[in-house]
Amino acid sequence: MLACHTPFHTNVLVVGPTRTADDRAFLKGYAVDVAEQTGTVTTFALHNDYRVTDFDALYVVGTVTTLRNANGLVLVAEALAAGMPVYDSASPQEAGHCVCGLAQSVQPLRDERGDIQCFECSGLTMGCAHCGEWADAEELEIVKRGSTFSPVHSTCIAEARREHPRSKIVTV
Repeated sequence: MLACHTPFHTNVLVVGPTRTADDRAFLKGYAVDVAEQTGTVTTFALHNDYRVTDFDALYVVGTVTTLRNANGLVLVAEALAAGMPVYDSASPQEAGHCVCGLAQSVQPLRDERGDIQCFECSGLTMGCAHCGEWADAEELEIVKRGSTFSPVHSTCIAEARREHPRSKIVTV
C-alpha cells in the first residue's frame, strides 16, 4: 500500500485493468465496494481523460506494481506526481468484518487493539452526498450516475424522485 494513513476523503478515483469485459466489470464492482466501505463519492476510470487533482485519492484494483493497463498507469503516475494518496487493494488476509458487522475488504482500518473497524465506525465517512448529513440515523444507498457511485440517504432519494419525477435515480 503506497499510502500509510487514511485521511478523510470525499471524492476518489478507482483505476485498474480495463482490457476485457470481465476487467471492466470487476473494476466497476470494486468501485461500488469503495463507495460502500469508505462512504465516498467514487468514480471508476475506463480511460485516462480524468484530472486526478479533481479527486482526493486514488484506489488501485490490485497493486500499482502489478497494474499493466496503460490508462491506469498514467492516472497513478499523475496522482503520485501530484502528491495524492494512492491505495492498493487489500490482500485477502487483511479483509474481515468490523464489530458492527460491515465487511471490510477495500482498505481495512484497525483500532488501537488491532481489531478491524469500518470507516463509519472510525468517523471517516462523508455522509450523504445529497444533503451532507451523516448516516447515523439512516442507512445510505449507493446511487450510480455514469461511472460514479455516491452514498445517499433513502429519504433524499425519495425526495429527489418527488421533485424530479422523470429523472433517473439508479441505486446499486
